[in-house]
Amino acid sequence: MARSKYSKEFKIRVAKEASLPENEGLERVIAGKYGLLPATVRRWREHYDEYGDQAFWKGYTKKDTRSPREIELEKEVEELQEEVKILKKAAAFLANVKHE
Repeated sequence: MARSKYSKEFKIRVAKEASLPENEGLERVIAGKYGLLPATVRRWREHYDEYGDQAFWKGYTKKDTRSPREIELEKEVEELQEEVKILKKAAAFLANVKHE
């Protein structure tokens, strides 16, 4: 079965409709209305709920899944690794200076 290409606007319209409180659990009805599979409507709705009006724009979903705390810790690790390199070089330099 070939994949269809739908416009961003169409996907957002379907997702907004599926996200309405009165349409909760009616993915099958909405899918029939637009000639889609219920799973597609569910996926688009979840995507829209997560990303809002920016959903379906190219590259927007390449979200960094790391938490802010993980990002902060990774930066701290990089800084500490750099400090360790500097300290190792300094220790090697001082070891050579003492012997000479």
